[in-house]
Amino acid sequence: MRYLFTSMPVASHLMPLVPLAHAALAAGDDVLVATSGPATRVAVEAGLVTADAGGGHQARQPYDELLDLLARGEVGGPPDGPEALAVHGRYFGEVGARQLDDIVAIARDWRADAVVYPGIHAAALVAARAAGTAAVLHGYGTPLPTFGPALEHLAPHAERLGVDAITEAEFEIDVLPASMANFTDVPTAIGKPQHVLAMRYGCFNNGGTLPHWALRRGDVPRVVATCGSAAAMTLDGRLYRDIVVATERLGAELVLLTADADLPELPAELPPHVRPERWLPLRALVDTADAVVHHGGSGTVLSSFAAGVPQVSLPMPGTVNVSNARSVTARGAGPTLDLDSVTPDTVTAALETVLHDPEPRRAAREVAAEMAAMPPAASVVHRVGELIRDVR
Repeated sequence: MRYLFTSMPVASHLMPLVPLAHAALAAGDDVLVATSGPATRVAVEAGLVTADAGGGHQARQPYDELLDLLARGEVGGPPDGPEALAVHGRYFGEVGARQLDDIVAIARDWRADAVVYPGIHAAALVAARAAGTAAVLHGYGTPLPTFGPALEHLAPHAERLGVDAITEAEFEIDVLPASMANFTDVPTAIGKPQHVLAMRYGCFNNGGTLPHWALRRGDVPRVVATCGSAAAMTLDGRLYRDIVVATERLGAELVLLTADADLPELPAELPPHVRPERWLPLRALVDTADAVVHHGGSGTVLSSFAAGVPQVSLPMPGTVNVSNARSVTARGAGPTLDLDSVTPDTVTAALETVLHDPEPRRAAREVAAEMAAMPPAASVVHRVGELIRDVR
């Protein structure tokens, strides 16, 4: 099999696909990645051969513009409301439009048997249909269909490529543990996948050097804070500033992952209980953590669950992170805070709950055991290959 993996130029969108790509390579299949921007760096550092898709057309730009809109509260309505969906569709669709021709050319020239993509990257499904290959919709958290509003934005491009009607991917890979509630209800008009395969989440957070202190527990509770690589997710560092104050009050150690973001609201001099780090492999790091504070990103949520660690979520309104956070809280693994009303006091109270109440940790450990029992990527890639061969 020849699997073409693709995502928007966003690191966190490609990371969840890497374990399946590695499993395909280990099985003797061929793998190529088509993306650009920060996602290219992820692919290359993961040892994956990569071809540029959209880099020459600044494909990342609309995504960053959308983050700025969200940070200013200018999208409007709930994340699954018609206004927010339309805005996301326009911006995500434009990212895909800038990548589309490259993905189609790569799929054709490389003779891909299947295109593997996260549902938010609707251009990948258009490309698969234009290139005449199978499509594999790869979940990276809450199951989502291929994003319909972005497909609407891409309709003129699909017509230009000779694609008259878009149908949903033949295969869907679902990584959400069964006990987790799905609060995302995104409408779809393109049907459903023919095959849905459950798969254990792979927790690929990039490689890195783990400091010796991270291999053992300290004398005080350890809290890890990460809100991704976009400064907008931290309100330019204001959230981190509140987390610093809260952890100091609680006598906890804080590992602060900044991802080199420009954070003008975060003081340059931090108190001694803070360990500022640019980037550390999250899944390995949280093995010795007592709590994780995060933005509700799918990879962070599931990596924290895989380690059995309770969580405090601070999701940006208007993003799928809100529904991710609701799933965490509904499972009993930790509270969700309203980003617009976060203060040191609210963060302190939330962290006090997950550090001292045994119930969030118990819930997190139950989900960890559930995830460990899900099928590994190796068996899933084998099954997908069998199904593709059966329809030839």
